[in-house]
Amino acid sequence: MAAATSTTRRFIALATTTSLPLISLRAAGATSAVASSSRLRTFASSASVLLPETLSSSSPAAPAAARPIPPPRPNLSTPVEFLTAISTPRRDLASNSSAVTALGQDWSAIFTVKSEDLKKAGLGPKDRKYLLWAIEKLRQGQHPQEFAFQPKPKKKVRGWGPRVQTAERIRVRGRKRPGEK
Repeated sequence: MAAATSTTRRFIALATTTSLPLISLRAAGATSAVASSSRLRTFASSASVLLPETLSSSSPAAPAAARPIPPPRPNLSTPVEFLTAISTPRRDLASNSSAVTALGQDWSAIFTVKSEDLKKAGLGPKDRKYLLWAIEKLRQGQHPQEFAFQPKPKKKVRGWGPRVQTAERIRVRGRKRPGEK
């Protein structure tokens, strides 16, 4: 009984000194005053894993780890070559002067660019998202030939109604078809 009460005291002391909420002993497995000390030790040891260093909001956050910059590849050593590799006929980023100036001339500058920098340079949202996505894929070790893709083509038919979905009564070259309003 003495062991159970000392363990109970230690558990209450642990709960009050840390930022953990004080849980009733019934939840801990103690159903009476003469609780099994092994149950309390088990619960106290599992509760001690959750120390304030891991849960407390007042503890300072750990600094973010620096994201790795991969070494240049033989055919990808400059930002312009990278833009050429991820460019497609409908999305030509290599000839876009704002994309080239935003990335700079240094290889490590590719991996430090942010969305705000690309926005200030004048890139549109779709190009910004595609460029940042491609940079992350390159950082993960993939080659641009594996992940570069064409953007979706423009819709040829405007609207969403049932006639559009079944391709009925769609205007062709501005003329009304028979039966069209």
